[in-house]
Amino acid sequence: MQRIFFLLANLVMLLALGTPVSAQGESRSAALALAYDEIVAAQAALQRADEARRSGAEPLPGERLGTASPTGEQRSRFSDEYWDRQRRLEKDFEEARRRFDEATTRWNDLR
Repeated sequence: MQRIFFLLANLVMLLALGTPVSAQGESRSAALALAYDEIVAAQAALQRADEARRSGAEPLPGERLGTASPTGEQRSRFSDEYWDRQRRLEKDFEEARRRFDEATTRWNDLR
């Protein structure tokens, strides 16, 4: 009698959910696999952005301007283009970090 009640209760639950238990497990596995793929892609993008930021720290030709001081000393400063490029590289890095953090959060929420 208890076995019949148990089977009926599970059947009612499955009908109420409208999805078989095995399909729910497959759906969760697919979501975890997708979340993992997102982490891998986001991590690769983060590494590329970090490498670009590090290698982009050196000024490109024309980004260092020579100036003369009142005492006749030769000095240099970075051009506006250099600072604009640095801001873009930093922005790209922060965006890649944000995407990686979001992907990691999705993965952890699914586990």
